[in-house]
Amino acid sequence: MKRLLFAALIGTAALVSFSSCKKEYITQEVNVLDGTSYVFPVKSTEWVKEGTNTYRKDIAIKDLDKRYYEDGHVSAAINVDASPDRYEAIPSELYGYQFSYNYSIGVVRIYANDVSGTPAAPDNMIVKIVLTDATIGN
Repeated sequence: MKRLLFAALIGTAALVSFSSCKKEYITQEVNVLDGTSYVFPVKSTEWVKEGTNTYRKDIAIKDLDKRYYEDGHVSAAINVDASPDRYEAIPSELYGYQFSYNYSIGVVRIYANDVSGTPAAPDNMIVKIVLTDATIGN
């Protein structure tokens, strides 16, 4: 009988002690913005010639601020009329041009270096620029 009472006492004590536990969740507030995508049509006549074979198109983006410049990521892709069903990530060599880009606060510069031998501005295209925010890692 003593054993049964002792077992009941231990069971009751365990039940009372575990039922009073409360789970607490710690949430960390992170200040990360969603990525933002911009699409710009670029006509062949809008390219500015730089040197013998190189063309440049500046695209102003007001959201490309100091935070994106220092801690985020900027990516660029093009969709040319010759292949309207896909975007091609740049830098890459496409349709007789070596495409590349760079950026600074407020502007993305797309470069097209004509490697075909007969310099001409690139055909009409759509340029997609994506700004991606990131948490500072260092």
